[in-house]
Amino acid sequence: MEKKKVILDVDTGSDDAVAILCALAAPELDVLGICTVAGNKGLDFTTDNTLRVVDLAKSNVPVYRGCREPMVCTLNKNRHGGFDGHRTRKDENGNEAEYHKDHLDIPAATSTIQPEHAVFYYIDTLMKSEGDITLIPVGPLTNIAMAMRIEPEICKKIKEIVLMGGGCRQTNCSPAAEFNIWIDPEAAKIVMDSGVPVTIVPLDATHKACTTAEEAQEMRSWGTKVGTAVAELVDERILAYRLAQPMENLYSAPIHDALAVCAVIDRSVLKDVVHTHVDIDIGGGLSDGQTVVDPRYYPDEPINCYFAFNADRDKFNKMMMDYLRTYKD
Repeated sequence: MEKKKVILDVDTGSDDAVAILCALAAPELDVLGICTVAGNKGLDFTTDNTLRVVDLAKSNVPVYRGCREPMVCTLNKNRHGGFDGHRTRKDENGNEAEYHKDHLDIPAATSTIQPEHAVFYYIDTLMKSEGDITLIPVGPLTNIAMAMRIEPEICKKIKEIVLMGGGCRQTNCSPAAEFNIWIDPEAAKIVMDSGVPVTIVPLDATHKACTTAEEAQEMRSWGTKVGTAVAELVDERILAYRLAQPMENLYSAPIHDALAVCAVIDRSVLKDVVHTHVDIDIGGGLSDGQTVVDPRYYPDEPINCYFAFNADRDKFNKMMMDYLRTYKD
């Protein structure tokens, strides 16, 4: 079996951690590198968390530190300020429930980042490639958009981009926008206008593929470091979602980023996928960062994206747990 060459781009908090572990365990994937970006937390935290996860997986995949700030949007003080999109709530005991902690509750990293900046790693790696590398960004798209701006020729060398972000009928950090896109709308628009084949795994799909408390308990029962760590992350997410964004099953939560990894391996994990034109609102108003999906059969602008409105919950969770189960202490 020929492995798919991929580069992950992460703002590692809880769901990014699960995505990294799945990608590193998947026999179908050859993870060339992992790039970090600011998003769920500031860059120092997302980079440290990424190294922690790579060490937990006992992997030597290289990690590259990326961009600390969005491209444009934080320059205007009247626009949103970047990293305040995740609201927290307190539980019945007064404890604050967070989607992502500054530091994941796994051992501190002993490995270190690569000296090359993530943006230049993209340019160097893609320009030397045979056009056979898929990018899996699951955070803000700043690194990739910056690389495209510096060297537009890389767009011809990217096989595909499968990104977690956006939402049409489902949003989170504003009435119109999803967090990853809202953090850096200009970067998202650059990627959508790049001509690279794009598949979007949005909130519409990830919210249909939730992981339950029962599944977390099954992972805990394996008695492995990875199984226990992921179970704890899932439980934390379930509490945060129950308080801030209740799912249909109150004891479940989406593991957004892992779904994007699984979609690269087996696209049938996504359902109700439409091939249409998608644009990003960068106007700075009420719809700033909105993922605008053209619902018409003949969109005015060129078709540029596959957009998933649904996902196969059972298939996703089986894939994710099968990969995570392979880790042995």
